[in-house]
Amino acid sequence: MTSASYPPARVLVLEDEADLRDATVTYLNMEGLKAAGVASLGEAQAWMRTHPMDVLVLDLGLPDGDGLQWLKAQPDITHKGVIITTARESPEQRVAGIRAGADMYLVKPIQLAELSSLVTNLVRRLQSNTGTRWSLRKLNWTLVTPQGAVIKLTHSETVLLARLAQSPGEAVSRNELVSCLGFDPDTYDFRRMEILVRRLRNKIKQTLGHELPLDTVHKLGYAFTSPIQVEAI
Repeated sequence: MTSASYPPARVLVLEDEADLRDATVTYLNMEGLKAAGVASLGEAQAWMRTHPMDVLVLDLGLPDGDGLQWLKAQPDITHKGVIITTARESPEQRVAGIRAGADMYLVKPIQLAELSSLVTNLVRRLQSNTGTRWSLRKLNWTLVTPQGAVIKLTHSETVLLARLAQSPGEAVSRNELVSCLGFDPDTYDFRRMEILVRRLRNKIKQTLGHELPLDTVHKLGYAFTSPIQVEAI
């Protein structure tokens, strides 16, 4: 079961054998996880564009390509959990899977109870490692808090946070932020930015009950003063 202090872990099962995929997804959901299944690399790519994910359960022999080679080409997955499930059992293949970015390498047939426990333990470890990290998802304009809450943003709020996330803990000038928003600092009314920041802070405060770590730097600009990562998905 998932820890009560975190939202359910979101799991994508990439497995082309329909019966095994359906059984795995059903079992993980019964265990309190939030699982979905896809049958190919193409379906996985499409799913990840519109859904957040904590752990990927990855088969290697897939109809539209090799899962191992695909994993190597997915830099955005490196901060997620990856569990390979495959019939490839040689020591060399195991090492190749770990080197490609997998956290665990399981040889089929697998026990679903074992897989569920491994997913839960992996998520707990990843969450403890992130500490107070925020995540900005540019594709769907959302901000994810360290506790897992998802806040919907406007386009301007997303652009603002994306620039601040490039230099966490450092002040970014108002002029640079205005330019990122697509305006000319020489003609821009900076009260608009003050309103933008105030509304963003109020949104977080009303949703979470505590402050967004977005600080005003006197006579310069703004800084995001907690760890934050930008996700393409």
